[in-house]
Amino acid sequence: MSSLKSLIRPTTSLRASVAQQQLRAAGRSISTSPRRSAGHDDHSHGHGQEAGDSDAYTNESFFTPVWRNTFILVTASILIYPYLPSPSSSSASPSLEPETFSQIAKSKDSSIPWLTKKLADMTPEAKVWTERNDKHLELTKEAADTKLLFQEAERPKVLRMRYPSAFEQASPHNIPVGSQADLTDLKVQY
Repeated sequence: MSSLKSLIRPTTSLRASVAQQQLRAAGRSISTSPRRSAGHDDHSHGHGQEAGDSDAYTNESFFTPVWRNTFILVTASILIYPYLPSPSSSSASPSLEPETFSQIAKSKDSSIPWLTKKLADMTPEAKVWTERNDKHLELTKEAADTKLLFQEAERPKVLRMRYPSAFEQASPHNIPVGSQADLTDLKVQY
């Protein structure tokens, strides 16, 4: 075996031998085990095994904790439902009857649920909502008018002269009084 290593050693490159020495120094060894694919290793967790391995399959039934808890919950719901309090016969909607809804908070009726009373106490009266809606409508109309004004606005048309220095070319002599405007502050824009 040592003679075989001595024959192979001279033919390997210097770089490969240095790399092998570094690996040995680091405490690593080159693995000589055969390659395994992911589907054929020992850790396949029972997928694709032969039918003879019956202990690899799980026992699936309706007696697992999830099904048991579901059955208990459904049974309890069916048994408790007849004993729950019936809903109130009076309507308590702020959108249908705002005045009635605001009076619910002040009433001492025990048939009205406490959550409805709490919501009726926290909800402002109908006239407050009407005022808010009217103000919102006015502001929306004003914003729409302003937007329409800016969308329909056009820039003024600018008449461009072909030869703007014509203002400076005329003779200053023999001009009748009042026939020309004062052009001292004129700024020609190009």
